[in-house]
Amino acid sequence: MKIDRASERPIYLQIYDSIVEEIENGYRVPGERLPSRRKLCGDLKIAQQTAENAYQKLLSEGYIVSRPGSGYYVSAETDRDESSGVNGSGIYNFSANGVETSKLPFETWSKLMRRTIKEDTGLFQYGEKAGELCLRKSIRRMLLRTQGVKCRTEQIIIGPGAEDLLRSIFVMLCDNSCAIMSNYYNYRVSDAATETRTRMRYISGGRLGIELDELRHVDKGVLYQKPTNDLPTAYTLPVEKRGDIVSWAGDGRYIIEDSADCDYQYGEKKKTLWSISGGKNVIYLGSFSGTIAPSMKIGYVVVPEDIAEMWFRMKRHYTSRVSRVEQVTLSRFIDLGYYERHIAYMRSIYGEKTAALQRAITESPLADVSSVSGVDAGTYCNIHFDLRLSEQYTMRLLREHGVKLNPLSEAVFDKKRAVIPENTYNVGYGEMPISKIRDGIEIMGTLLGRYKK
Repeated sequence: MKIDRASERPIYLQIYDSIVEEIENGYRVPGERLPSRRKLCGDLKIAQQTAENAYQKLLSEGYIVSRPGSGYYVSAETDRDESSGVNGSGIYNFSANGVETSKLPFETWSKLMRRTIKEDTGLFQYGEKAGELCLRKSIRRMLLRTQGVKCRTEQIIIGPGAEDLLRSIFVMLCDNSCAIMSNYYNYRVSDAATETRTRMRYISGGRLGIELDELRHVDKGVLYQKPTNDLPTAYTLPVEKRGDIVSWAGDGRYIIEDSADCDYQYGEKKKTLWSISGGKNVIYLGSFSGTIAPSMKIGYVVVPEDIAEMWFRMKRHYTSRVSRVEQVTLSRFIDLGYYERHIAYMRSIYGEKTAALQRAITESPLADVSSVSGVDAGTYCNIHFDLRLSEQYTMRLLREHGVKLNPLSEAVFDKKRAVIPENTYNVGYGEMPISKIRDGIEIMGTLLGRYKK
């Protein structure tokens, strides 16, 4: 920090300017302690009252907070998004991947983990290739209780997240065929295919799922399906269409069933593709990152018996990359009932957020210029704006005011086969508090309500 004593601007304002610039440009982070007044006076050779005046102005404008007996700290409200220049407290990031982590029973988890480490220090050695037996047994019992999925423990394989397991499946099954996905594709699946040099085939689809007639012309391949709250279309497959898709599988044709959001259905649960198929030609993919926390990189697949044999042949020199301590802790978390209680609690929380979002739209000017779909499951839905604005201008207008939405047009492989109109967006609210959901909708209503067609 430099002081220009020849300047006409008072020294306390120069100090104020310097600290504000550092905060707004991200050089001082929320919660960071500022130099004490005594140290500031010593470093800059200024009077104590000058330092006091600078800090009081920063306090009055909300850049810093005072903690009695401790000092001055950068306020949490000053966090900024560098790409947009918008104050962090004014960012409304409606990400479809958000997860509410504040409700996780952290104390219970930490107690179970301490107990796990204390009771078995051998867990820091190499473990089983397919994952800890206790966790695979826990998942087997849980899936039967919650999803009606019947399988043997040997058919369950643990991996470091769903994406890693997807890559293994593509390498194993798509050498002489292709991976198949909707024209409105999931970018994580597309990335996994790209990384493994897997050939992709995109099937026409939209709000009603993939086109079955087009799928039936595919003789061989691995079809990726997210039956509940598909990303990005937010479409949930009805029971009859699930049966039609399962009937396609067989003789070199497999289905990867992504179970994400299966636990967050607000109405009657629908049968899984695995259950409809009787466990034949369907690979059931699950992960705990969307139900516990994004950093919980533990995923699993339930595979048909012939695929299990193939996997073990392919992975004969493989060592599991998932923490054994976390696996055993998670097993206990499931077996003691904590996991299912957490899911039930979070289902009610997300249901409240869904209802709050719908109410906020109904009570705002958005009601006249928008329509909402995909609110029957998950932590996101889709909203279409019926405006006389282009999608590009709508996005820029929203982002200038701190609202971030992802348009479905960015997830279309073949634009000529796009069936969902432009100005349709994913609206995620998993990690957002209800008050911020309302505020974000209010801002959208104020900005867009005037542009009705």
